[in-house]
Amino acid sequence: MALETKCLTPDAVFHTNIGTQYISTRISLPFELRVDEKEAEILERLLHNQIELVLRPYFTERNWEWLISK
Repeated sequence: MALETKCLTPDAVFHTNIGTQYISTRISLPFELRVDEKEAEILERLLHNQIELVLRPYFTERNWEWLISK
């Protein structure tokens, strides 16, 4: 279960869509994000790594077999 935490991104609006074989998320920012290509690549890797941490329990062997049997 996720713990409720203090908001660290005030006025950012998170749009999340969860389906049976996909998850998508979009964040509307309260400002214009100005990053160069290098910063964008770093941001992409950081987002990827954090999302992997969230999804990891669904990919463990035990949970994978539980999901298949549903």
